[in-house]
Amino acid sequence: MRVELAPGSPMSEAQLMERFGFTKAAVRAALARLRAEGLVLAEPRRGHVVAPLTMRDVLEIYDVRLALEPAAAEAAAGKMDGGEIARLSKLAERGFDAGDAKAVERFLAANREIHLAVVNAAGNQRAAAIVERLLDDSERARILALRAGAAAGGQRARSELQAVLAAIGEGDGARARELMADAIRVFRDELLERLQRATLDRPL
Repeated sequence: MRVELAPGSPMSEAQLMERFGFTKAAVRAALARLRAEGLVLAEPRRGHVVAPLTMRDVLEIYDVRLALEPAAAEAAAGKMDGGEIARLSKLAERGFDAGDAKAVERFLAANREIHLAVVNAAGNQRAAAIVERLLDDSERARILALRAGAAAGGQRARSELQAVLAAIGEGDGARARELMADAIRVFRDELLERLQRATLDRPL
């Protein structure tokens, strides 16, 4: 999830056993789980490779997020108390240096907490569970995009979330819905543009 192994990187059971000090049985169990979650692929004669990121992945994830999160922001309007909104707004203030892996991780954790808090405030537990999985599924893509300067190096993402939280605090559901949809859509488009650029730059 942290892109310590780049998408498409090969790996072997022996390498993983040496790197992490696990037994062969533990490594095989871990690889089976990663395959089931779509993070690792088994390839003939190559062993395993880190699953690539595709534009289809991004489109599917963000299509579902756009169907769920703006509606959740609207439903959350007026339901979150002032103390919780203030706490989440403070989280949204966190900046980061894209070259500092720990800072990126803290930023992503804060971003995740805010998005999940909004969906949970809407009161739909199934929607919250789906959004949580979607955030997991898109984390590798978001890390790569932020490292490449998406969302103005995280600055725009912070101001967007603070605006969403302000609208929720004011009980303005329509505004919260619009702001959340715009934030998700703009980041999706930046991410797709970076994936497309990487594809165009890849040697044939």
